[in-house]
This record gives sequence, C-alpha cells and structure tokens, in this order.
Amino acid sequence: MQHVYVLRYRTAFDCTEMVSVYSSLGAVMNRLEISKLHDNFDVDESMTIECMEVTSEEESLKRLNNIRAYHSNKETN
Repeated sequence: MQHVYVLRYRTAFDCTEMVSVYSSLGAVMNRLEISKLHDNFDVDESMTIECMEVTSEEESLKRLNNIRAYHSNKETN
C-alpha cells in the first residue's frame, strides 16, 4: 500500500482549515520548517499530521464488491 502524509493547518481567528498532501514525512517536515522561518504560527492555531493510505480504484472496487456480496448474502439468509 502506498501512503501519503496530510498536513492540516487550522487558523485561530476564523477556524479556516487548509489541507496539504505530501508524499513523505520529510516533505511535511520541510513545510513545517518554512512556517518556522516565516515565524507565522500563532497561539490557538493548530497543525496536524496524518498518515493515510492511498486506495486505488481497483482496490476500492474490490471493497465495494465485497460489501455488495455481504449485503446480498445477508438478505438471502
């Protein structure tokens, strides 16, 4: 499975959330370093890093068909 890193940044004054997606944790750390150099991270703002799985269309279709089969079997039993 391929993974991506999601950086969520929420501002304090209007609770706006911005989302960026990176291919590696190192890339996220580079982005955090940019914020540090700009000195633009304020009290009550938040940054969250999440690691997420990238799901291909093929894999999502397989999962969908599994759920369809489950519900179909559930209805016949």
